[in-house]
Amino acid sequence: MTRDELEALLRTRILAAEIAPGERINESAVAAELGVSRTPVREALLRMEGGGLVRFERGRGFLAAPLDAAQVRQTYPIIAHLEELAVTGAGPALRGLAPELAETNTAFAAAGTAAEAHELDAEFHRILVSRCGNRRLIGLIGDLWLDIRRYEHVYFTADGDRHRSAARHAAIVEAVAAGEVAVAARAVADNTTESMHLLLDRL
Repeated sequence: MTRDELEALLRTRILAAEIAPGERINESAVAAELGVSRTPVREALLRMEGGGLVRFERGRGFLAAPLDAAQVRQTYPIIAHLEELAVTGAGPALRGLAPELAETNTAFAAAGTAAEAHELDAEFHRILVSRCGNRRLIGLIGDLWLDIRRYEHVYFTADGDRHRSAARHAAIVEAVAAGEVAVAARAVADNTTESMHLLLDRL
């Protein structure tokens, strides 16, 4: 396993909350599990510390960085504005996405775990922005969704929040199916903003 592959694996585990926020990362255990020495594990963790995903504490070693309310306040409004821009930019092409959005939301509403709910929620949003015609905008939104992946896992641990999200998604699908682009765009932004406030209540 290369250093880049090792770093990618650890990053995925942290983002998916397989390594919980604040949890100590046992370098020896990771090295033994993956069949590598501790050196590349430590190098990967040091690089991730520079990116803010890992923290080093004297006496404890490396930890998955705790969740940060400031990151939520800074990131969610950006996502809301960019997704509103992308949905608006799709114009009449947006309407053709209604069946796929409805199918994805049905699966989302039936999700059995927080991880599954997050993946389906992310897919719903990927579909929504897919017709905007601006690949750079889509890329920016995708990168920001990766940044909030750990936070979304916390959000979707509550069944009530999943039900509320599914209802908001259904309203978005209704607007998309009706060709009401402006209504759909505003509803998407409101959905993300409301999620932010609910999540902040838990942090």
